[in-house]
Amino acid sequence: MAEWKFKRFSLTGLSLLVVILLAACRPIDDQIAYFLAHGPTSVSPYVATGPSCTELEEVAQETLAGVRPLPATASFSAAERQALAMTAFGHLCELAREVGWRQSATKEEAKAAELLMDRFTEFGYSPEMQDFQVRIGSLRRQSSNIILELPGQGEGVVILGAHYDTVRNSVGANDNASGVSVLLTLAERLAQPPWSSQMVSVFPFTLRIIAFGSEETGMIGSRYYVRQLTDEELDAIKVMINFDSVGSGTFLRGPGDSWLTSLVAEIASKEGVSYTSINEGYSGSDHFSFKYDAEIPTISFFSNDKSRINTRSDTIEFINPVLLGDMVVLVLELLASLEDL
Repeated sequence: MAEWKFKRFSLTGLSLLVVILLAACRPIDDQIAYFLAHGPTSVSPYVATGPSCTELEEVAQETLAGVRPLPATASFSAAERQALAMTAFGHLCELAREVGWRQSATKEEAKAAELLMDRFTEFGYSPEMQDFQVRIGSLRRQSSNIILELPGQGEGVVILGAHYDTVRNSVGANDNASGVSVLLTLAERLAQPPWSSQMVSVFPFTLRIIAFGSEETGMIGSRYYVRQLTDEELDAIKVMINFDSVGSGTFLRGPGDSWLTSLVAEIASKEGVSYTSINEGYSGSDHFSFKYDAEIPTISFFSNDKSRINTRSDTIEFINPVLLGDMVVLVLELLASLEDL
């Protein structure tokens, strides 16, 4: 009996070893990978619940209809701002509802990346994916930045960026489907007259639009992007404009280099946008990779309500569509003001 038990144990151990070796030779399922890296979790896979995007858009329209009159100095009419806001809200709803949570370096984040590639291509761009590795616990997973360009009339570069990933238990309506929705809306509008003709912009610089992956794991995507640039490519970047959690609350804020925050404050006053320039620090976002790793001037926009960020409560019901439209207006006017870069 003792000899039989020993043989049985050996066969079992050998079988287990084979299973482990086979698993090591093929991609590990995201759920298994998360378990190995973080242990058991009670969080269930994302399932879209609550009002549909159509229902939510009807509520958004009602919110926009109640906006106070614009000042006489405004360059954008109320109708134009409502159109920009609704376009952004539609992009936000698609990302937060159809994809849901987009945890860094998972198949859900990859699904979001494919959706963004499709949208940018529809706008007329030729987006490219920049793949990189992310370490999650003892595992290495793949993530991607999505990069596209709109050539301009000069040699400088202005970067518009927002991260599209989330933490595991959040659909990230504000953090950061809101920032991505602004990025998408800007990309769509900037590819059209009067801002460009035949995919060449009127600005004296090239616009580079980047959707960053894996921001929630330590700004891995933006750090990787910056570290791949040559000194000449870094010197060409004049400004980096970042959007992170710009959709919840009642007004927008923007910490960054003083000349940029002052310029945006002037534009906000002219356009009747609720905005406050601030100098205090802001919890890490992708502009850090440019500002502190490469000493590039930056401004990072966010809204005044961060109460639900990185929680299951960061849902579309708390998004203020007015802020999305205001954010697009601010940046379109800011780009038009950056003539001497």
